[in-house]
Amino acid sequence: MRIDLNRTSDVPLYRQLHASLARSIRGGELGPGTKLPSVRAMSRELGISLITVVQAYDALAAEGLVHASAGRGTFVGCHPAACSPVDDADGDAGDQAGADEWLASLPVYLTAPRIFEMESLLKFARRPDVIYLASGTPDATLFPVRAIGRIWHRAMVVEDPRFLQYGSPRGDANLRAWIAGRCGASGIQARADDVLITSGVQQAIDLVARTFVGPGDYVLVESPTFLTALDIFGARGAKLVGVPVDSRGIRIDMVATLVERFRPRMLYTIPTAQNPTGSTMVEDRRRRLADLARRHNMLILEDDSCSEFTYEGDAPPAVKAFDSGGHVIFVKGFSKTVVPGLRVGGIVAHSSVMSRLAESKSVADRFASTLIQRTLWRYLSSRQYDRDLAMARSVYRRRRDAMLRALETHMPAEVTWTRPDAGFNLWVNLPRSISPTEAFEGGMKEGVACGPGHLFIPHVPPPAGVRLSFADKPEHVIAEGVRRLATAIKRIQEQGSGRLRESEFVTTV
Repeated sequence: MRIDLNRTSDVPLYRQLHASLARSIRGGELGPGTKLPSVRAMSRELGISLITVVQAYDALAAEGLVHASAGRGTFVGCHPAACSPVDDADGDAGDQAGADEWLASLPVYLTAPRIFEMESLLKFARRPDVIYLASGTPDATLFPVRAIGRIWHRAMVVEDPRFLQYGSPRGDANLRAWIAGRCGASGIQARADDVLITSGVQQAIDLVARTFVGPGDYVLVESPTFLTALDIFGARGAKLVGVPVDSRGIRIDMVATLVERFRPRMLYTIPTAQNPTGSTMVEDRRRRLADLARRHNMLILEDDSCSEFTYEGDAPPAVKAFDSGGHVIFVKGFSKTVVPGLRVGGIVAHSSVMSRLAESKSVADRFASTLIQRTLWRYLSSRQYDRDLAMARSVYRRRRDAMLRALETHMPAEVTWTRPDAGFNLWVNLPRSISPTEAFEGGMKEGVACGPGHLFIPHVPPPAGVRLSFADKPEHVIAEGVRRLATAIKRIQEQGSGRLRESEFVTTV
């Protein structure tokens, strides 16, 4: 069996390996019951990482092409317990691969390669001995569980039960009015009719993408950025164009150049608490970005997931605060500031843009849960919400500071990092000789998990970096996790990987 991997291709190595093995299985070169090489043997033979092989084998298993047997290995065909029994003398009906052969003829119209790779990588990190600095999630111990529980009970017992009926695609009028009013703090003038409730920020991004982005459209994105957004735009067939981010936010000079060159349909930005760098775009750049959108008839999708957790002063006005023509679509999330499990977000847009998004929402899932919306509105309207925000902000600020101190103390001189103004994450720039995958695997050997940086980048090759998250860990655990990662990086440097980072930020895939 011959496997050729193109290391200069835009296609990740695990997907190339998966495709090669899948072709051999479907073509009969690897028959049912054939044992594949062990993960370690395949890794050594092809000169690729163990994680890459595991991801490829997992993808094959998900398609029913192989099955793993504990202690024995990975074999072609479905697991014997899941196959149809043999009913004929020739055994044709017992072909282990036959049950799923029909799947090979089905076209696949949507994939999420970055999400899939992140989940595959990090499932190995869910062990008690591993410090998990890769999540980017809030601390569950800070969730207002009792308050939400009391309000939920009140909604079920006291509220008019008619609010539990089928709802409007735009969402609960009370919650929309609250969001519109709260937008004033960000400089946005909005009414309840300008707000659409979604099932989280991810659905909001997806609704905007499926409504306004089509195959072949150019979309500008920050580089690095939120990996799920990259998969969403990629699933629409968009051509992603990366724009570097510095300590003052997205590089507006490069945006202007790229807008002239590509005439993009949309630009996606996280101006406050940028994920994964933690940077905050300065006000002047926000103003200029809104002006570029107006002059070039470009949409801007502004993602505000946790500007409430700004650690020095107040966040600047939103980009939409400078929007004079309805070109900016503002997305607001509550997963970071309240509870992720509620899955509620909001879109603020004007005129016909909002009408089209409401149509898309009615097609997607008709409306978000009315009970959850009413519960969230009552909590947000209470005095406790702002008290809880202040307490959480103080906790997260201390944890950010603990991570920054640990980085200063333990990291070698060649490593640099961002200083997050807001949010839950920071970006670590690795030495030129260390790839994100090497840092991840080295960290796992030391008992710490980070977010591999190539997953947050829209282009190949990516810069060498990793994302570290600090929100959901105590300060002493954060410090120990950073120490372990620093140990791993120093060990890789001593071993001399010899791999050079090929370039800094580039702009297109």
